[in-house]
Amino acid sequence: MSDYFGDLATRLREQGVDSRRSRALLDDLAAHTAESGADPEEEFGTAEEFAAALTRLPGEGEAPGADPAPEEESLVWTADAFEGPARLAEMGAQGWEVERVDRLGRFVSRRSADRPQTWEYRQEISAGRADRELLAERLAPGGWEPCGRWSVLAYFKRPGSVTAGPAAELEAPPEPGRRRYFFGWKGVLAIGVSLVIALVAGGWSILNLVSGAVDADGAADLAGYLSGAVVGALVVLLPIWGAVRLMAARRDRSGG
Repeated sequence: MSDYFGDLATRLREQGVDSRRSRALLDDLAAHTAESGADPEEEFGTAEEFAAALTRLPGEGEAPGADPAPEEESLVWTADAFEGPARLAEMGAQGWEVERVDRLGRFVSRRSADRPQTWEYRQEISAGRADRELLAERLAPGGWEPCGRWSVLAYFKRPGSVTAGPAAELEAPPEPGRRRYFFGWKGVLAIGVSLVIALVAGGWSILNLVSGAVDADGAADLAGYLSGAVVGALVVLLPIWGAVRLMAARRDRSGG
């Protein structure tokens, strides 16, 4: 963790912020700056100012009699690659704007409280940073801008007003449902297939290596095949692992 986040952690501790909440917040902030390449102090201000802003009570520092500014709503949710496009369209129609995709593959979203509007999304396959930059350049004329990435997937957003004009504004946006994790049968099937491939390939290669039935070149081929299978399994398992970890942390916080 950089000196900035170390200083921020100290100041949050001095403000009485719970260590678990502070650690989770700092992890997300560090992941955001690592992904964007931004300097933390330029992004958030000095550690002292940022800690004060994070711990300021609602209404503190406002002029007497002033109307409080409307607060933005926030929502964090996740979906597998198959469910992603449909769920993004659903959330966008409700006015949720994806700000970024965090290190656990969750969509960190917000919704304006004063003038909410619909949002449109695209999920694209991207081989790396250069490919994402080419995608962004190709989609920019249509009003699309990057809003996050996860594994080999890149996400783009644009305001609904680009295609719907004033009709994109939402007078009464619906309340979000209780569901936060969206995994369909295709995603579950992909997880199962990846696990089977990894287990079968691993067991077969180990048996052959132990029995001496393959030479050095064959062992290298098997090792490469096994590595690919394991990586494939991890790509689909990591979002599930993140969801389980989050639910467990939530139970710990609630004491249930």
